Amino acid sequence: LEITPILHGGGQERDIRSGTLNAPAIVSFAAAAKTAAETLETRIDYVSKLRIKLISEIGKVIPDITVNGATEKSSLPGIVNITFPGTESDALLLLLDAQGIASSTGSACSAGVPQPSHVLMSMGLSAKEAKSSLRFSISATNNDSDIEYLVSVIGEVVTRARAAQVKK
Repeated sequence: LEITPILHGGGQERDIRSGTLNAPAIVSFAAAAKTAAETLETRIDYVSKLRIKLISEIGKVIPDITVNGATEKSSLPGIVNITFPGTESDALLLLLDAQGIASSTGSACSAGVPQPSHVLMSMGLSAKEAKSSLRFSISATNNDSDIEYLVSVIGEVVTRARAAQVKK
């Protein structure tokens, strides 16, 4: 198998890749990987608590939501997908974005696809329910105040989205 080099120069790596290895980046990556491994369980617990709070608090403001997917113990802690009946997710997305809140109508690999999520539909949701669902991503860089801010605006956002739906 012949490989054509994309970087030319000093002939390192048998003339396939020239250039000196980035030793500082390699050492930094090793340190970051070690820290990530050592703090993994702590970060999972932290993000799981934020997820539980997000679901609980949004449910208090909008009782008719449905959380899509696995239960807390078997779910990915950093992803929450919620159906907001009587809304269109695109409207929710825009209204939340105007408040500085990032969310998504689907997975990253289906961003920009104007049809309901095939994943949600394979989980048993109707096309209408799938089109009324939003995905929120949570990470260890989020905190309680991020969740509280979302909860403080979500009621009005859903009310406006539902009103827009009625006018159609």
